[in-house]
Amino acid sequence: MDRREFLQWLGKGALVVGATSLGLPLSGCSKKPDSPKTINVNGLEYQIKEGVISQATREKRQIKIGVMVDLHAHEKNSQYFAEQLNKEGVDVYFLGGDLSHSFGDYEGAKDDYGEIVSVVEPVADTGKLVLVTNGNHEQKKTYRKALDNLTSKYANVIDLEKVPVADLDGLTIVALGGNDNPRFNVPEGYLRTKEDFERLGELAKQHSSDKPLLIATHVPQKYSTKRGLDVVDSGGMNVGGVDLARVRKAIGSQFGVSGHIHEAYGIITHDEQPIKSGELSDRLDFNPGAVWDHLQRPNLKPAAGILEFKDGKARAYILNR
Repeated sequence: MDRREFLQWLGKGALVVGATSLGLPLSGCSKKPDSPKTINVNGLEYQIKEGVISQATREKRQIKIGVMVDLHAHEKNSQYFAEQLNKEGVDVYFLGGDLSHSFGDYEGAKDDYGEIVSVVEPVADTGKLVLVTNGNHEQKKTYRKALDNLTSKYANVIDLEKVPVADLDGLTIVALGGNDNPRFNVPEGYLRTKEDFERLGELAKQHSSDKPLLIATHVPQKYSTKRGLDVVDSGGMNVGGVDLARVRKAIGSQFGVSGHIHEAYGIITHDEQPIKSGELSDRLDFNPGAVWDHLQRPNLKPAAGILEFKDGKARAYILNR
């Protein structure tokens, strides 16, 4: 190598060192984005890439969602509502958290992994798209293991913890599971922070379009009246999330679905006006009630729901067992 060649080599090396010290990507060295994964579900094609599942096959500007929240390891009720909602012609299922119960602390309980699998599989067996998130009863390690195995076995099961945005025909869903109150969160579970909800808002902004946007969470936002979907029986207080309420207000969210507060089921507008079952509305929040069987509270019947979007509006129905 002569002096001229040496200086050229040295200059290239200096460029590399300078670029890396500034954190700039190098040609051929930066990590390539993951290639899209294509799946076919119930005759429809979807692509999964960078945390978004997008429906490639567009047939109509409407969609019907089967909503099942707070399943709490009740395999029989999960099977029942999966079948009933399928008969109603739902296009997609949303399983909104609390798939497992409380770490096997009740008689006849399975392990947490087995509980999650037992309530998701009956829904997955319908062959429809199944969007799954967690609640305040799942440990991270157990949920991850269960969902990794379920998504490997069933192409139609989507873990919203990894893929939080669903760009569907006539609707965009942005989801966040878990809970924001450490008093009611299991150890090593999905305890959400202010930053998590801000990230939810950012995703909603990034993926907003002319389609309706549904914010799908386990916990409800904090409301201000007795009609809120966060009112508990004991004391009648509104116990929903302040950060979620703030983010939804900031992004102008018109549609939301949640669970967590079993007794606070209902259909209301975002400003807490009641909506009749099946009534189309351009503002709608929905909690169908828990799939779980409340043995000690016979006034709370096992429930699931249908959330249907059509021409930019939504309507909801509650199904009881």
